[in-house]
Amino acid sequence: MRCSSFMKTMYLTTVLVVALACAACDGPQKKAGATKDEQAAKAAGQVYEGDGPAERAGAAEDRINRAESKARKSQADALEDQGRALRAKADADAKKLEHQADELRAAAKTQADALKQQADKLKSGARQ
Repeated sequence: MRCSSFMKTMYLTTVLVVALACAACDGPQKKAGATKDEQAAKAAGQVYEGDGPAERAGAAEDRINRAESKARKSQADALEDQGRALRAKADADAKKLEHQADELRAAAKTQADALKQQADKLKSGARQ
């Protein structure tokens, strides 16, 4: 029971740390907007309490940038998948061609052996 309680505490602590870390993940545009809002508030003689218009606009721009980055990554992953599929198809086609080549070689060998036997018969008949 004690181990279970310890594990539960560790899990909750980990979840809390991750949540706090994510909350602190302000993007560069949001940070720049917050700085701009803070400077504007100071210039107006007010105390900046956060969440000003430039900060919100920066946060929106950060979300757009993250979404665009995620879309580019997805597109790149799709292209890599297409490349892997193309390689796999080429390998399968090459194996099929190798099999056909083996069959052609075997058929040619059979025909060549038959022709050699005919030639040997002719040579042995000419000696008599």
